[in-house]
Amino acid sequence: MGIFAMDGKFARVMNTLGSLFVLNILTLLCCIPVITAGAAMTALYTMTLRMVRKEEGKIIREYFEAFRKNFRQATILWGIFGGLILFMSFDIWLLQRISGGFGQAYRILLFLLILAFAMELIHIFAVLARFDNTTKRTAYNALLFIAGHFPAAVLMLALTISPLLLLSVSYRFIPVLFLLGLSGPAYLAGIYFQSIFRRYEGKGEPADDSSLQA
Repeated sequence: MGIFAMDGKFARVMNTLGSLFVLNILTLLCCIPVITAGAAMTALYTMTLRMVRKEEGKIIREYFEAFRKNFRQATILWGIFGGLILFMSFDIWLLQRISGGFGQAYRILLFLLILAFAMELIHIFAVLARFDNTTKRTAYNALLFIAGHFPAAVLMLALTISPLLLLSVSYRFIPVLFLLGLSGPAYLAGIYFQSIFRRYEGKGEPADDSSLQA
């Protein structure tokens, strides 16, 4: 036996890294049209949550099954919150030309709102990946999870955007983004999300609306 056995720790780690690499490539490709980014990220969270629960099977097939299943809801929610983030980012760019305390305060406010909407999107992807609800209820339940676990929600935001922060420091981190930039943070976030989702699940079944609001 030992760590190098087929069922040893080394093999399990390498299998996990291999799956995350495949998921990262799939998600990057599916995010290229931009409008499909919401469905791509939801499918990624679907697969990383399954990996955390040791339920993953055929990675590529199951990824695209999750992509198709959640496409409508994920695209609507991505369009709303992603659109707001884009609009506010454009406002910040315009406000750079305005000097003085008001312009600076308004830019800070917009930046905080962008972070808040990004945090909401991360939780939307995870909630949509695990639970079957209406589009409105999915957004609402994501907000409830943020309110109930705010410090952890901030940590999940920092974890998710960390590859972009590395990229802003140096373009030498591009290989990191290519290999595990999306799937790595999603897998670590999946460990956290599974720990809190378990409280709202039945015996292996997704929680309904009432249990999520309890």
